[in-house]
Amino acid sequence: MSGAGEAAVNLITLCMVIQSRSGNLANALHSVNKVAGQIVIVHTGGAGEQMVQHLASEYDAQYLPVPDDPNESALLNTALDQVRSPWALFLHQEEVLHVADPPALTDWLKDVEAVAIEFPILSFEEPRNYYFDARLVRTGSSLRWEHEIYPTLQDSLEDASAAGAGREQVTEFMPHAAIISLGTPAPEEWELRDAIVRIEKELDRAPESVRSWFYLAEAARALKEWDRASAAVEEGLNVVSRDPDVPRREPMAVSGLIGMLCNSLLAGKHYPEKTVESLWIIHQNMEANGRFSEPLGRLLLAADRKADAIAAQHRAVESYFGERRYYLGMEEGLYQPIQLAWEMEQQLSHDELLNSIMKIQALFNKHQIKIQALLQYISGRNQPLFIAIRDALQTGLAG
Repeated sequence: MSGAGEAAVNLITLCMVIQSRSGNLANALHSVNKVAGQIVIVHTGGAGEQMVQHLASEYDAQYLPVPDDPNESALLNTALDQVRSPWALFLHQEEVLHVADPPALTDWLKDVEAVAIEFPILSFEEPRNYYFDARLVRTGSSLRWEHEIYPTLQDSLEDASAAGAGREQVTEFMPHAAIISLGTPAPEEWELRDAIVRIEKELDRAPESVRSWFYLAEAARALKEWDRASAAVEEGLNVVSRDPDVPRREPMAVSGLIGMLCNSLLAGKHYPEKTVESLWIIHQNMEANGRFSEPLGRLLLAADRKADAIAAQHRAVESYFGERRYYLGMEEGLYQPIQLAWEMEQQLSHDELLNSIMKIQALFNKHQIKIQALLQYISGRNQPLFIAIRDALQTGLAG
């Protein structure tokens, strides 16, 4: 690859999944030219196939045409399977990588042991990329299958307690990987307003796009334009009610819209029985995840349906370990639902909490993930719950 320094050639691989060609694709590829020694493009067809192939050839990229697959993680894994370098950077075609000093970056990565790092990304055409998780992931068997597992929860608790919250950088986690946030600039007000104009134009052309309604609601909420956000949520859910296949095709957008509705009902302290029941039924009939299950759980709890609220969290946790493992970050997709379930189970009984902890421990062991990070997360956000978990485990181990 032209322009790639010798230090980078065997260090970073760019992975992209292209579903339709966009005007920003050349910018995205150019932005990584000095840091990525390998480029893998998975293309599902669609508009601009010849141009995508041409750009792939121009940047000496490995081009993989595959059938369109609604399972995004399968497409990402198709790219990941081709990676020959220690690090794989996942980038959306509407983004560019912003690295001020590429040689310093590659020199730094040589000594980094963390398995995933969040990069500063600049967004172009599509406003959804303000919320897109771009990750630099350390590859190799340790990423997926050979993570060290703490032998007991007690060891993990002691480690988490010793580590405390003394981190200089915010650390989140995903399956088999720690994501160290290096900071992503928040969009300016003018950028959000420009995004709203673009989204509304798109909705004029395609009013049935539930994803566009979701992005409009997100942008309006960021601007604190609550009436516009509420209207967008209502219109988006109207689309869902008319097309029962939408939750399968657009789980992220549908989950986001329903999560916003739940939060709106909670803020207004208004819990109509029919609405709550309808949301519960939708939850049972679609792929549950933390974006939906956590706010729904709080709504069910407010509506005095604690058992359903707990069940929603555990279903979200089980769904997280499905094939869509890149679908949500670990905090939103896993830690928040677990914490909410444990908070409610703690109120029920000591045995309920202990049984739930052991269930989560078994699930984490199955997927070879350290539970230490979860305990650190809870310790920093709900110290009384952390103490209750510690006491429950000590009592259980003593028994």
